[in-house]
Amino acid sequence: MTPQEYARVKEIFTQAIAMEPAGRDAYIAQEAGTHQSIIAQVQSLLEHHVEETVLDVSDAHDTLHEKIVLDAAPESDTFLVQKDVWEDNRQILRRRLMIIATVITTIITASTIDWFFSATEETDYIARLIAFVISLSAAIILYRNHKLSLLQIRIAELLVMANVGLLAIDLDIRMTCNVIEAGKPNMSTMLASINNWNYVTWSLIIFTYGVFMPNRWQRAAFVLLPMAAVPYLVTECTHLIVQHYYNENLRELIHNDLLGRPLSPPLIAACISIFAAHTIHGARTSAFQARRLAQYKLIDLIGEGGMGRVYKAEHLLLKRSCAIKLIQPDKNADARALRRFEREVRATAQLTHPHTVQVYDYGQTNEGIFFFAMELLPGMNLGELIKTTGPLPPERAIHFLIEVSDALREAHQVGLIHRDIKPGNIFVSERGGIRDYTKLLDFGVVREVKVDPSLSQTAMMIAGTPSFMAPEQATHPEQTDARSDIYSLGTVGYYMLTGRVPFKGQSPIQIMMAQINETPDPPSAHRDGIPVDLETIILKCLKKNPEERIASATELRDALIACKCSTLWTVAKASQWWAHQEAGVKK
Repeated sequence: MTPQEYARVKEIFTQAIAMEPAGRDAYIAQEAGTHQSIIAQVQSLLEHHVEETVLDVSDAHDTLHEKIVLDAAPESDTFLVQKDVWEDNRQILRRRLMIIATVITTIITASTIDWFFSATEETDYIARLIAFVISLSAAIILYRNHKLSLLQIRIAELLVMANVGLLAIDLDIRMTCNVIEAGKPNMSTMLASINNWNYVTWSLIIFTYGVFMPNRWQRAAFVLLPMAAVPYLVTECTHLIVQHYYNENLRELIHNDLLGRPLSPPLIAACISIFAAHTIHGARTSAFQARRLAQYKLIDLIGEGGMGRVYKAEHLLLKRSCAIKLIQPDKNADARALRRFEREVRATAQLTHPHTVQVYDYGQTNEGIFFFAMELLPGMNLGELIKTTGPLPPERAIHFLIEVSDALREAHQVGLIHRDIKPGNIFVSERGGIRDYTKLLDFGVVREVKVDPSLSQTAMMIAGTPSFMAPEQATHPEQTDARSDIYSLGTVGYYMLTGRVPFKGQSPIQIMMAQINETPDPPSAHRDGIPVDLETIILKCLKKNPEERIASATELRDALIACKCSTLWTVAKASQWWAHQEAGVKK
């Protein structure tokens, strides 16, 4: 499809997806008219959106067959993959042409310097100057302009490669004429060597172009097969020039021309290069298909953990950046666990609080890997922030605790318990020009902690991270409720104020036992200057008995706001801190 047709597909799809299903077909037919290819592509994209990647928050039928299964790259929308390949080809072609132009410029410069110091007679300085100007100009334009269109880059490709070819032709003709003028006894052997050098040079040019420049095999054949005939045309032209000026018949002089027969080296190089171009293009297309996930293109790996990986991605039609999390569930997980996971991710999509990460999409691949797409956030998580800065000022810690409490308040109201509140799941970002904007991540993602076999006969499946989990998460996971999240958030507050967790141990089970049995030291035992009212709130969150803790996220938020230092961390201070941080990174 042409770029114009692609743009039309995008426009029609965007409008159709917002309509009621009953009216979509009529709208598509009206807008696309007789363009069957556009109709087919829009219908294909609608099918994937509705049947494979749409968020379904309803839970009327609690059965596993409702799971959404995706192919990595359906054949029906391969034009999107090809568009990605073309875009990538554009940048690869620009960079490689820039390298070739730079190399040619360097070679011409070096040979000119050598000619200047050797003081030999030189007759091709005009051709050399023209080649130098073309190569240098192309290198500068390709280096400075990253937004050249594919057509503009192809024009630059024509100029650069024609420049290389003309240099080779000029050199071949001059070498032949110089040998004729010298009239040496071994002239026939020297002329045969020059002729063979011509074939080898063009074979190398052809092979370099075929392998170095990204092309489909059809275009490679269109370019390379005529190029394979050039050395023979050059030989014929050289014959005519020599006969005209020197009255010599080169065919009679050249009797050692072995490369010109019986097989043509340039033709062989062209055939090999066409096959190489086809193979490379196919491999790159397959690589792009592997990077596809439904209507998303995976770009870079952002991070990974025990259960999955997070990629920077882009929606192919909306061109919206997002983060894709791929989750490989335990192969031994039962149907109930998988159903619970699905319900929780769908429930997360209902959360609209600005301090909760927004989930766009959800599904499962044919390989059994769950994925969901969420907003892509600039910044760092609290764990990374504290490793960078050390313990936070109390007013900044309160700022983060209030915003996370706000996010938890909405989640708890809809019956969703996070179960894994920790610094790594609290992201410090920027939104709408506001710095230190908190986002709560990873609702309902179960994490596995395996108990040492010597301590237990079975492995416990526990949701959470031992250093930040509530005691009941270790003893009675099924009794986890909103107060468990309050305990975990209190532990995060403790960590922000002191730079350490309340309990440490050599293994996860030791940490969990400490959570169950030991009383934490007050934060002020590890750091001076912690306000008493804030410390009281943190210690109340860390009560072993859930009944003794702060009862809800709303109550916690109100208590934090009542602290004397709750208003001291301002937008201006946050902006100043981040500006200082970014200035340090640049240095």
